[in-house]
Amino acid sequence: MPDSERSYCMSFHTRGADFRAIFVSAADAINAATRQVAVNEHALYHFSELVVCTNLLAGLFRNVHDLTLELTTPKYLTSLVVEASPQGIFRAACQVGEEINHVSGPAAIDEDIFGGILHATKRYPEGGDPTRGTVGSQSKSVPNVVQQYLHESEQIATLMLTGMKLRAGASGRLEADKCFGLLIEALPGVSEEKKFILTDNLERLTSLTQYFGGKGEGGEPAKDVMDLLDDIYPGEQWIESAEYSLVYRCTCHREGYLEKMVQLARVNIEELFGDLQEIEVRCGYCSNAFHYARSEIEDRL
Repeated sequence: MPDSERSYCMSFHTRGADFRAIFVSAADAINAATRQVAVNEHALYHFSELVVCTNLLAGLFRNVHDLTLELTTPKYLTSLVVEASPQGIFRAACQVGEEINHVSGPAAIDEDIFGGILHATKRYPEGGDPTRGTVGSQSKSVPNVVQQYLHESEQIATLMLTGMKLRAGASGRLEADKCFGLLIEALPGVSEEKKFILTDNLERLTSLTQYFGGKGEGGEPAKDVMDLLDDIYPGEQWIESAEYSLVYRCTCHREGYLEKMVQLARVNIEELFGDLQEIEVRCGYCSNAFHYARSEIEDRL
């Protein structure tokens, strides 16, 4: 069983192939991201939820090269975006409206999520056009909006539960403490009775953090993800099929942006450069900046 202090993703399936489960623990990886990505403290809770949900979906869609979720809301969240790969590497960005500095707590942002828009993009290793899905939020919860996308755009029967707990860090700023997510997919052919048992038990759980909060009052060992799965479906045998570390790492590089600049220059190099002899391109996920001379682009053309 992995160390509860590190970030990781685990996959499971039942012996009878009725259900598949993806579990993500992401607190340390989220803190690594926020050391490089500016995240407004009022948006940290929802940013953390989207990081967990995107990595859950990356574990679910193992055939993709990467998957991106972007959430925008009418008032507070201009753009929360997370890109994750099935290998456990993700990057993220957070843009917010000025009004967010006046909110009293996460509940106000929850209200704003209702009526927001979630964009989902899947890219594949073999290239070609990515697949995109968009849903208008009918919920006040990030995980519920993501689950809505799975039902509406992917027609996948899933259940999702997340547990988020923040704390004051050494510097006094908020940081992630416990951030977990569990996604369970009902595989084709599973009976409605089994679905009901799992759904009923899952809905009885109010939070995942009760399973990862350290030793109990009597000193008994803390519960872990296997205990969680056993509580959700007592008597069912869950088999671990994969485990890998979850890390924040931006995948931007100069050559990648150079190819994009060349593509734009093929359309209209004058519009791209204007009177400039050099342009700067900044990564939308991190603080990296790349400079390209007009002569370099012309050589590529």
